[in-house]
Amino acid sequence: MTASSGALWRNKPYLILLLLVFFMHLASYLVIPVFPIFLQKVRQLHLAQVGFILGAGSIAYQIGSLIGGPMSDRWGRRAIITLGALLQGGAMLGYHYSASYGLFLLFSSVNGLGLGLLAPTIKAMIADEVAEAQRTAAFSWRGILAHSGIIVAGLVITWMTSVGQQPFMIAAAVFGLLAVLTFFSLPDDRCVGPACRHTPISEYRHILKHRSFLLFSAITLLIWALYAQFTMILPLRGEHVLHSATLIGLVWTINSLAVVLLQGFVSRFVLSRINPYVALAAGTTLLGAGLTLMGWANQFVTLSAAAVVFIVGEMLFMPVQDSLVTHFAKEEWLGAYFGFSNFVSGVGTALGTSIGGTMVEKLGGVGSRSPWIGYGIITLLLAALLGLFAIYAMPRHKNPEQAPEPKSGRKEGAT
Repeated sequence: MTASSGALWRNKPYLILLLLVFFMHLASYLVIPVFPIFLQKVRQLHLAQVGFILGAGSIAYQIGSLIGGPMSDRWGRRAIITLGALLQGGAMLGYHYSASYGLFLLFSSVNGLGLGLLAPTIKAMIADEVAEAQRTAAFSWRGILAHSGIIVAGLVITWMTSVGQQPFMIAAAVFGLLAVLTFFSLPDDRCVGPACRHTPISEYRHILKHRSFLLFSAITLLIWALYAQFTMILPLRGEHVLHSATLIGLVWTINSLAVVLLQGFVSRFVLSRINPYVALAAGTTLLGAGLTLMGWANQFVTLSAAAVVFIVGEMLFMPVQDSLVTHFAKEEWLGAYFGFSNFVSGVGTALGTSIGGTMVEKLGGVGSRSPWIGYGIITLLLAALLGLFAIYAMPRHKNPEQAPEPKSGRKEGAT
């Protein structure tokens, strides 16, 4: 990863994108750690309602991802990133002033739509700006900057909850600054004039015929459904164990410190040496193990340890998943492929939060052992499925540096 990193640090557009990633996660994680608790304890909503509010954001995220990818391919990444940041900032203002279940559903949808425009477009622009051989390293550093933003957010949210303040206004201001930074620091990449050739919208239907990518997407949908449990369950389990929201932000901070300190090591000595499909399977197993262990965590130290197990799984899963999207995609459709990939993550997240919230409530709540046993069983089943998928996909995975590119321009993984 060292050689790749040296080249990446000389890439000015890429460095600006890393800064945008930092601010995006800073703003988001001023809200995410305390939002379920705020809805349940302050607004007096039921756990199932909390799950549906988070699910509404995930559904809107799907819509934003589907339209944002082609929009960014046609009208430029800068414009779509700016629009996404403005929508998320408006949603934060809506959270601050809302008091009813219906309004929270509305502004969660606005937030999801903004994130659906913002996140895949930044990923597509990163893929545009770096060489293919550097993309796993580039997405690993993206993860490090993302978690650096989460660290800062965790420290701020810990202070704000200790003095009884709500974070929504600060989050709105950060998203506003993100929109300004995007508009004035990134080049206007919209192509205009007769020389520009835009792919007709109808051509994007070919993504739905890309069988290997669709199989990969079905697998990642299940992973995202499991991954989505963390943002809903950790705050509620943490409040049950710690009887205070103040320390929950610190759990996210510890997780983010782990990413900042370990992601480079994981990328260099693990991800670069194992097949990406094995990394997906191993990472998902650790995600589920971390969730399961939370049921037996009865103090801050053990809760943090369980969260770190989860985040190590994320370190294996996230960079590989993003890199594999570029491996499957046609270069001129990167935005659309990332949009579809984020649509899949939105479907998985919506299913995960909606079903997960109901499951935990039906099985006795976060104080019962039953939901955590359920997470363990689900993890074992998913790990077995991913193991079979890895066995199937590994022989079919072509290294683009070793194999000639197909004439169609499509790069295949599992076929």
